[in-house]
Amino acid sequence: MNDIVSAWGDNSNGQLGDGTTTGRNAPAHVVGLENVRKVEAGSGHILALCHDGTAYAWGRNAFGQVGDGTTGNTDKPSRVKLDGIKDVAPGGGHTLLLREDGTVWGCGAGFFGMLGTENMRVHPVPVPIAVEFPSEVVQLVSGGSQGLALLADGTVWSWGRDDVGQLGDGAEWGKREGTIYQAHAGREYPVRPVAAQVLGLEDITFVAAGGGHSLAVTSDGNLYAFGSNDCGQCGDGTTEHLKSPTKANISGVRSVAGAYHHTVALLEDGTLLAFGKNDQGQLGNGSTVDSTEPVEVQGLSGVTQVVTIGGGGDDNPGGYGHNLALLEDGTVWAWGCNGHGELGVGDTENRLTPVKTGLSGVKNVTVGGEVPGFRENPGGGFALAVHEA
Repeated sequence: MNDIVSAWGDNSNGQLGDGTTTGRNAPAHVVGLENVRKVEAGSGHILALCHDGTAYAWGRNAFGQVGDGTTGNTDKPSRVKLDGIKDVAPGGGHTLLLREDGTVWGCGAGFFGMLGTENMRVHPVPVPIAVEFPSEVVQLVSGGSQGLALLADGTVWSWGRDDVGQLGDGAEWGKREGTIYQAHAGREYPVRPVAAQVLGLEDITFVAAGGGHSLAVTSDGNLYAFGSNDCGQCGDGTTEHLKSPTKANISGVRSVAGAYHHTVALLEDGTLLAFGKNDQGQLGNGSTVDSTEPVEVQGLSGVTQVVTIGGGGDDNPGGYGHNLALLEDGTVWAWGCNGHGELGVGDTENRLTPVKTGLSGVKNVTVGGEVPGFRENPGGGFALAVHEA
């Protein structure tokens, strides 16, 4: 049976892929996609990776992040101008792509070096990054303005913006060799457009990136974080930005998901812990109190995938900060901000603890929301799922 893609939530930039900009609070089928293996969402755009190595993208496209050669928003899936794609990693105004031949490509905004090329312009067609990695890339992720690559040898490489330590340089900001200053929106930011190894990380099995922080899981289940930590999203019990990988106060971690101001960790036993900002209930513990220490997401077990986006509060005028958890039985549970119907439960009321959506037979989920710094049309949160027809 051919799997289908459904989408819900904010649609101000066409991110629901239905040919309109009308939002909805319940899942509906994205037309025109076949043989989809997975979907991944960025700030306001989505990529669907197909089994044949092609990818289709839609949504916000002001910087060419859809990768179809244009720079205008698209409200229906459009084919990315690259073949042989193994994985996709949309971020904040940009997209990274891993090809079957092991090379990494990027499209969209290159302002902060997040495309991994010294040509930090807008690239509507994918371009290769500047570094040939010493080992096979096994996972590729994008944050708000940074990229991370996990290699087969267990090392992690990073590139992009580095104003709060999100590259894990471990040196005074902007002082590491290869760092330059890039002017944008009236400010100058330290950036490193060429990938380099994150020192102090080894035997890593999973990586993730939030808006301004980066995350790495070791083979023995420890979590290391670095970068923005103003709301405690690094989980080390402080609110100090971290310039080097720092062990979080958590163990038994299988994978992790990072948003702009909070983090959710999936443990080996199938339960979830969360930390950071909680003004919209995004920690899922029944309160709206921030936490610099991990707290339990209530009522969930048998989780196989967790995804998160947003932050909420004054830093995010779009007002998003929501999460989805996919369970072993193929059901999806959601919690956090729901102002645009991004929880997919048929209303717009926030949830402080997880609530079951109406989807079943789900294989993969993703969530997205607008980048705080790009506010021409900030919109809000949205979500998508690959599931049985």
